[in-house]
Amino acid sequence: MADLTPPRTILKPDQVDDVAQALLALAREVWVSIDRQTILETVLARHGMDAASEIDAFVPDAALQAKLDQRRDRLVGAISSALNRDTGEGS
Repeated sequence: MADLTPPRTILKPDQVDDVAQALLALAREVWVSIDRQTILETVLARHGMDAASEIDAFVPDAALQAKLDQRRDRLVGAISSALNRDTGEGS
């Protein structure tokens, strides 16, 4: 049976450093989010609010979902740009 997997075109062999930089940028962003969320939940708990449970059950309205989608797309775009900085092919 023939291999129908298309060749990879996202990265070139000489882009290992770009991948490492993208992963470090992502790790920094994730850590900032984890740090801030943990602090926020702790502060709210001190004021008698079980934030973790409310966050788990929360369903955003359309406006908030649009904001979240925009922020997600910006993060994905930054990672893509880092991976494709030499070619300018970031999305």
